[in-house]
This record gives sequence, structure tokens and C-alpha cells, in this order.
Amino acid sequence: MLKTIVLLMLSTFALSSGASGCHAKQNTVPNQTPNTEASTKALKVLAEGFHSAITHPFIAVIRDAVTYGELMKLDNTLPKLEAEFFKSNAVIAAYLGTRNTGGYSVDIKWGTALSVGRTPAKPFAYIEEKAPAKAVMVPQMITSPFKVVSLEVNPTENIMVASDSAWQQTRRRYRVTSGTFKMSGGFAGTTEQFGLTGNLRVLVREGNLATFFISVFNSDSAKKPRSLDDFTTGVIDTNGHLTINKLTAGSLVDSPNSGLKVSGAFSSG
Repeated sequence: MLKTIVLLMLSTFALSSGASGCHAKQNTVPNQTPNTEASTKALKVLAEGFHSAITHPFIAVIRDAVTYGELMKLDNTLPKLEAEFFKSNAVIAAYLGTRNTGGYSVDIKWGTALSVGRTPAKPFAYIEEKAPAKAVMVPQMITSPFKVVSLEVNPTENIMVASDSAWQQTRRRYRVTSGTFKMSGGFAGTTEQFGLTGNLRVLVREGNLATFFISVFNSDSAKKPRSLDDFTTGVIDTNGHLTINKLTAGSLVDSPNSGLKVSGAFSSG
């Protein structure tokens, strides 16, 4: 069983397994259905259907061609996307897992206001399971519905995601117990080092992919407030080494910046 994750992100985070409950509301990923009445971004459907090689609940939030290529190895029905595409787009993929009949599907739409961690309320992608209505005739066959969409996004803009209960059974929460972050950037070339605290959630894993929600912030109240809240998918090799090729920097790094690349490892103990 995974007990510890160590991440290197221009610094080192040491994370230990936390309780299943949440210490504060600002650090939770909402379980209830948020407001999804209005849409502020266009979602382009790349692929959808009722049968997939991925038969467990899984969500991926991908910003680079390498990680998307790993998803294509798990689902060879996906269209090929070049690196140029990810300079201005991200991909959100949602796999429902197996269902005993037809009539089920996956829906991804934009909501109007979600605040997670220390990120101000902003539009977000909401993923939900659509089940057949009662007394409706459905095909008697095993299905595995999925939907994959792209959205136009600034490379340094974080992506907020919420989902219904179908994708919340395997989530595991970790707490940042120690860590430092050294920031160098911005127009003035500022350099600053500060401690970090917060949470990391392993939302879902499938094959060599794992999707995370990272919520960390500056633990030194005497320094400028800085934070990072983002959903992202990384690649894990056979030795347990983790690479997140593209992660937004939030306010951990002054603007302008090109985001972060994360490397680390899963380990036991």
C-alpha cells in the first residue's frame, strides 16, 4: 500500500498519508453537485462512446503530448494530438468504468463558480455519470462509457475539476508535512525561499497514469502569500518514478512564468 509520496518541484515535499476526513473546508474537493447552469468555455469533444479498454473509473487532466501519448496506449481509439496542440489546449478525459447494461454515459460541462484551496472561485469542469431513467428499455450488455474533451486554455492557467460520486471511491489524501520551495522569476528576477504546507490528493490511477489535486501554500505568514491549486495527471514508470510534465505555478512563482515540471517517486513506509 502506498504510504508516502516524495515530490521534487524545484524543491522537495515530504507527504504522509492523512485521515480520510478533511481538516478544513478550504482544502476539500466538493462532493456535491456545483452550479453548472452557465458555460464560459467551449469544450470540444475528441472522443466518446460506450466501450473502452479502460474499465475502471478514471479521470485525466493532460497538458502535454507525452502524457497524452501514455493515455493513448491505454485507449487506442483516441485521436493523435501533436505537441503544438498543447501550447493552447488541455485535455480532460473521463472513463466511467463498467456498467451491466447500456443507457449509461459520461457528461462533461462547465460550471460557474468553484473555489478549492486558496484559489478564488472560477469556472470549472464538472464530470458526471448519466444513468438511464427507470422503466426505460436498455441493451443487456456490459458497457464502459467514456468521454474525452479538449478546452482552450492559457498554459499557465490552472484547471479546476469536480466530479460526482462515480469517481470518488478511490481517492487518497496526503498531507504536506515538510517542504521548502525556492522561487526565482518575474520581471524583476526575484529570488525567494519559503516553507510549504497543504494537501495532495491521489484522485485516481489507471495503468501508469495517476491524477492528482495539489493544494499547497506558503507556511510562513510573515512572507508574501503564495499558493498553488491545480488538477493534473502524471506518468509513473515501473520503478515508481513519477513525472508531471506540465503543472501551473499558481502564485508560487511571480509572473511571467512557464509553469512547473514535477518529478518524484512513490515509496512504501
